[in-house]
Amino acid sequence: MKTLLTLKEASKKYGEREILTDISLTINQGDCIILRGNNGSGKSTMLRMVSGLIPLTSGQRLLDHTNLVIGYTPDRISKLRMTSTEYLTHMGRISGMTGKELKDRIRELHDFFRLEQSAHLKMSHFSKGMLQKTNVMQAMIKRPDLLVLDEPFSGLDEESTGHLLHSLKKIKDEGTSILAAVHDPLLASQLESNIYWIHQGRLSEEIINTSSEQKGVYFELEGSLDVEVVNHLLERFPDITYKRSKNGYMVMNFMYKDYSSFLPEFINNGGEIVSLTRKELGS
Repeated sequence: MKTLLTLKEASKKYGEREILTDISLTINQGDCIILRGNNGSGKSTMLRMVSGLIPLTSGQRLLDHTNLVIGYTPDRISKLRMTSTEYLTHMGRISGMTGKELKDRIRELHDFFRLEQSAHLKMSHFSKGMLQKTNVMQAMIKRPDLLVLDEPFSGLDEESTGHLLHSLKKIKDEGTSILAAVHDPLLASQLESNIYWIHQGRLSEEIINTSSEQKGVYFELEGSLDVEVVNHLLERFPDITYKRSKNGYMVMNFMYKDYSSFLPEFINNGGEIVSLTRKELGS
């Protein structure tokens, strides 16, 4: 398998503060690698190091060849007073593309992501989903060997999330490697990836001992819990995601591996279960 990029004992400091320590990672052609970690753990810093946007404090960043194309998407894109075509034309020219090649690529990307190529609608009026599609499109304007994504699903509704997920799977199937920071464990699981955690500045691969059948199972719990207890549970079970339902209850999603330990903890901390539903990824 062809190796595209390697980090060897890479570290990053800002002043005296060490953000990342001795990070070693190999990205091969066709890989999909997901980074997990709490807010402030250094995920975005690592993505920028891989992309070559910031220098390493120590260690090595090795590329397969000097012409390796890396597309990078930040966690958000501004609502610019430009159409998506104008913006992508600008980004394409920065990448060295011009003329018919650039025009055809912009049309191709609009078709691929199912985004209307409007001559009048400005990005300042785009929805979150439309902005995020444009964000990924700019990273792909010059066909990337490696696509680096910082929280690509953040703030998207269910329909936009589903379409972006489908698009990323197609991109991976076509041979582009993907490195993404993804907060939601359910989405991370659906990307058929190797999952790594950043904790206290160090990188480790997630090892899940559940069976292949159980890996596709998660649970949705609807209930009530004292707000002060929520942060305590999230620290103990970092894979859990939660939101408020329309009726005011808390809705928590957790994977099969946390089932037997999370439920007693939830109840012992005064939680009340209104409903508990077993679900499968992709269903």
